[in-house]
Amino acid sequence: MDEICPHCGKASVEDSPRFCSGCGARMNGKDPAGRTGFSAAPAAQKSTMVAGFCSSVLPGLGQVYNGETAKGFVIFALTLAGLVLLILPGLIVWLYAMYDAYAVATRMNTGEIPFRETRPIHMVLFIFFAVTAVIVLIVVITAMVMATMLSMLGQPGTFPSMPGAGGLF
Repeated sequence: MDEICPHCGKASVEDSPRFCSGCGARMNGKDPAGRTGFSAAPAAQKSTMVAGFCSSVLPGLGQVYNGETAKGFVIFALTLAGLVLLILPGLIVWLYAMYDAYAVATRMNTGEIPFRETRPIHMVLFIFFAVTAVIVLIVVITAMVMATMLSMLGQPGTFPSMPGAGGLF
């Protein structure tokens, strides 16, 4: 029966090996022969500061960094809706996004929740989507404000006449 090395994961071809043929570690899980302080490759870690910073720059980006892409899109949409409707709800969701990104990265690093890989393509697509959504929202709001102002300009008596303007207003 093949045994698996607890350090490098290589399967042994011997029945009862004492040492791994790949890394030299003892097959009982202790340090490799002749190498004290040896440990397996370090487990992947998330930077809690990067996760928090990403969400502070763009709400939801920290979640995408943590591998929670769908959650990132939901947080971004809720933040945008909250900022447009009543600024305070949007700010609350944004603060939650920063806290959540930091907390999830911490929990992944301690092993409380499964580690998820960062997918750079998801981050790039998220940024592209977010910037596009913000630009579209700004254009729509500007068009609505301009339409309202132009409709008011065409209605008589909307603007008070200015003295000396010669009846232009």
